[in-house]
Amino acid sequence: VSRSCAHRIKEELMIELEALKLALSKEQGAVGAYKKLLAEHPALKDLFYFLFNEEEKHVAMIEKKIAELCR
Repeated sequence: VSRSCAHRIKEELMIELEALKLALSKEQGAVGAYKKLLAEHPALKDLFYFLFNEEEKHVAMIEKKIAELCR
């Protein structure tokens, strides 16, 4: 692999990682928000618990992708 090609690949990888880190931050924020809503609105517990779990799945998927890219 030529030096310029390797540099371009490294730049693309860094852009992907930054995008994933941003997405991870947003998903973690959503997890926190739904956790708070669960505590504040027990009448909507089922809905917020479902949404909380969905966001946790998203966090796990993004963390897995970040780990794969960092190998």
